Amino acid sequence: MFDMRALYYIVLGAGGSAPAREEEEAVKANENCLNQNFTILAQKLAELEERLSLLEAKS
Repeated sequence: MFDMRALYYIVLGAGGSAPAREEEEAVKANENCLNQNFTILAQKLAELEERLSLLEAKS
């Protein structure tokens, strides 16, 4: 019924010795994915609120 899968997966670091530049790029990529996931969730919530409003108006 509701297809709310994340489209962009994030990876949480487990520590390590990656060079600072590579680590910074990974953090930026994860932040971008998180922002996209939050945008998707916000859009889905808005859709559900609209559907709920329509259902409440009918009853």
